[in-house]
Amino acid sequence: MIMEIKLLDSGYYIASSNSYGILSDGAAVVVDCGRYNDSTAKFLNDNRDKARLILLTHAHFDHIGGAEKLREKTGAPIATGKTEAAHMCDPEYNLSERLRHKIGVFEPDYVISDEQTVTVGDLKIKAYETPGHTKGSMVYLVGDSLFSGDTLFKNSIGRTDLFSGNGDEMQASLERIMWLFGDDIKVYPGHNEATTIGEERMNNPYLR
Repeated sequence: MIMEIKLLDSGYYIASSNSYGILSDGAAVVVDCGRYNDSTAKFLNDNRDKARLILLTHAHFDHIGGAEKLREKTGAPIATGKTEAAHMCDPEYNLSERLRHKIGVFEPDYVISDEQTVTVGDLKIKAYETPGHTKGSMVYLVGDSLFSGDTLFKNSIGRTDLFSGNGDEMQASLERIMWLFGDDIKVYPGHNEATTIGEERMNNPYLR
C-alpha cells in the first residue's frame, strides 16, 4: 500500500496547530483541525470516492476548533479518543474559556479506545491512549508513521500544567511510546517539525 502524508495546516500559536492529510488508494484522513480552511476541505472533497475520517488527537481548541465546520463542508465523520469525547465541548477542558476562543458544541461520530485498531478504507490506524498533556490524549500509528498530537514533539513534549494535564502520567506515556515503537518510526507532532523515534530517543532531554 502506498501512503502519502501532507501537511495541510501548521502553526504554534493560539488556534493554530499542525493538521495532516493521510492519503492512500482507498482512504483520505485528516488528523486534527484547529482552524477550518478551504484547502483542508478540498483535500477531503477531492477524495469523496474513498473512505474518509477526521481524526482528533485530543480536545484542546487548537486541535478541534475547525473540525465541526470541516465535517459540515465535507460530510466526513469525526473520531476521537473515548476519554476526550466526554469532555471535548467543556470550555474549561478544551481551554477555549481560558483563552477566549469560543467553540460551538459538537459530538464525534465515533469514539476510540486504547489499543483499538480503526479501519478506514485500506488504512489500519492503531490508537494508543497517552495521558499527560490531557487526560485522554491519543497517538495514532498508521504504517510507519506516528501522529503524536501534543504528547511528543521534536526535542520536546507537550505541557502538563494545563487543565487535566499530569506530569507523572506524561512520563509513563513517554516511556510507553519509547517501548512500543522502533527508532525508524516517523513522528508527526501537533506543533513544530516532524521527527523520528530514534532522533527523540537520542536527543530529546525529556526522554533521558
